[in-house]
Amino acid sequence: MTQELDGQLARIDVQENPAAYYQQLRESPVYFDASLGFWICSTYDEMREILRNTQVFSSVGSQAVDSLRRPPEEAITIRQQMYPQVNTLVTNDPPAHTRIRKMVDEPFRPRSIELLRTSIEAIVNECIDDFIGSGKAEIVHAYAIPIPIRVIADMLGLDRALAPKIKEWSDASVEPLGMMVSDERLVICARTMKEFQDFIVGELEARRSKPREDLLTHLTAARDEQGEGFSIPEMLSLTQQFLVAGNETTTNGIAAGVQMLIDNPDQQALLRANPERCMVFANEVLRLESPVQGLFRIVLADTEIGGVRLPKGSRVMLRFAAANRDPLKYEHADELDVMRQNAGTHVGFGAGIHHCIGANLAREEMTQAFRLLLERVDNLAYAEGANDFMHHPSMILRGLKKLHVTFTGTR
Repeated sequence: MTQELDGQLARIDVQENPAAYYQQLRESPVYFDASLGFWICSTYDEMREILRNTQVFSSVGSQAVDSLRRPPEEAITIRQQMYPQVNTLVTNDPPAHTRIRKMVDEPFRPRSIELLRTSIEAIVNECIDDFIGSGKAEIVHAYAIPIPIRVIADMLGLDRALAPKIKEWSDASVEPLGMMVSDERLVICARTMKEFQDFIVGELEARRSKPREDLLTHLTAARDEQGEGFSIPEMLSLTQQFLVAGNETTTNGIAAGVQMLIDNPDQQALLRANPERCMVFANEVLRLESPVQGLFRIVLADTEIGGVRLPKGSRVMLRFAAANRDPLKYEHADELDVMRQNAGTHVGFGAGIHHCIGANLAREEMTQAFRLLLERVDNLAYAEGANDFMHHPSMILRGLKKLHVTFTGTR
């Protein structure tokens, strides 16, 4: 492994087309990027080993990037006026993580998501209804964004009219993690997150006085084995994660999936003939595109992974996107295969105790989005000259900015 890879992850051209970079990364299970200041794990087996070992590879505070890039003073000042950031799910370890996961898991279990299927299908069809008559659509904003936002708004018990605001809050939550935003944008994100906190605190207080059948009420009523409930900072942290888990991955996955349908007409034909394989297709999209490209862990003790020594205190990025194309795990790893038998083993949602709480929801939404789109439109194609296929700059997430398509509406 040469130092030529140093800093490449921060380059737009590499983020746009990372396949060659990932292939080079996999020459060593773990690589230290001196320019970025952290290690990168890119192989499937070693990544699973790290994900299982929470005693050495900690999630506590792992996604905080201020140590890699100090935010502007104005952003720091705004954050000081907010409720403090606390470790709940993504940035926590057992036993604290175990306590919290048990308290919030029920609404996201497979049985609970199955009960949402009819309403998810209705939302998908509503979105298709809005553009099917025109024979064209910009898929990101007309389809990929509104589906998951309407679903998570309903689950939280928020008015769907808040959809633009929910998207704004979600973007402000995740953009700083990508380490590719300007100082000006960091200040805007801080202001937006303070607005989010102020609004959600009001909603939580309303649920305490008048409970409803929604996720915010669930947070106010949840109790652990000792009868203790969540603090306000904990409920804000969890709601913030629900927003992201409930729409960011799904939005990026739906848009990427439509692009893959057009790019792979033979696989599209297989799906049309076998619509029950749409769940496999959703997993293949998550494997090949990995909307969450990677997340961090903190090394708590000197250790070794794949023959590489990692010092205590270092930071490791688990590059899910690279591991999901590991040829030692997946035959013809760079190819879409809706008949693949092990598509669901991808680490696009993490693994182990930190397997994304919104994974079942995201998969269901993606599955229905692909199934119903193929059921209702034919001749899906790119709008001529309208696409540059560029993604939002980020070292953590991967999502198309826009995707203009044409089609023939069937019904």
